Amino acid sequence: MIKIPLVLIAFLFVLSGCSGNHEKKLAELDEIYGCDNPARNLNKFDYKQCIAAQRANNESFFDINNSFKKAFNLGGNQTIAYQNPVNPSLWNAALDLTSGYSLKIADNQGGYIETDWIYENSSPLDRCLIKIRIVSAEIVSNGVVTNFICENKINDQWVSKKEKYTEEEKRLTLKILKTAVEVSESTL
Repeated sequence: MIKIPLVLIAFLFVLSGCSGNHEKKLAELDEIYGCDNPARNLNKFDYKQCIAAQRANNESFFDINNSFKKAFNLGGNQTIAYQNPVNPSLWNAALDLTSGYSLKIADNQGGYIETDWIYENSSPLDRCLIKIRIVSAEIVSNGVVTNFICENKINDQWVSKKEKYTEEEKRLTLKILKTAVEVSESTL
């Protein structure tokens, strides 16, 4: 009976001694192979993050992988991927129609455009912005969502007008669709 625990203890001692070696070997292989280290089993998300870090020479303002996982309490090998299918003709049409305004956000992967606040010289106490989302990979009428948000300045504070701009939103959506169809037909 004494032999079994001694053998087990000896095995654990050898195993624990090898684990330090294993980490050292992994680090050496990381130096040689980088993200393509055959001794590592990275999921797609972690591999993409590794490649991005490699391209940036590990210099980054944000550690996307770790901060993302920490922010959403993720651990282990969980992978989250979100991609919005964006029709390029709809995207280009929306960009073209907002080109007269300065843009706050233009995210082609997420299909989202938002203008900065738009002011008119004739009424400096009013401002509006336009939000456009491309939510389809096809040119369909419900593939574009547009919103107008307007505010008034009252006592040095901007306050929402709380109005619906349904007709303006419909016109912009239809104009985006029409332009997208024209663009896609011209490329055929």
